[in-house]
Amino acid sequence: MQSQITTIMNPPFGVQKRKADRKFLEQAFKLSNVIYSIHIANNKVHRFILEYTSKFNWDVDYALPFKMVLERSFYFHTKKIKKIDVTIYRFIKRA
Repeated sequence: MQSQITTIMNPPFGVQKRKADRKFLEQAFKLSNVIYSIHIANNKVHRFILEYTSKFNWDVDYALPFKMVLERSFYFHTKKIKKIDVTIYRFIKRA
């Protein structure tokens, strides 16, 4: 019997530019059967996520829009609280 491993992550934003999300996703693809991951909400990122996960034989079976509240935690943050539109994705490995 194969064990079920679920990854829940909030990778650093940067799918397109710094490609930080890709490294987190690729590692989760290697270790997990189900992944929950938070990504910045916009159409370009959504299309990228769908195409990228498909390349690795994964599917997005759920995408939940959400407004994430971030509190100031670094000296360069200018607001006490900032709300960011994100999408919480659930990825499942194809059989």
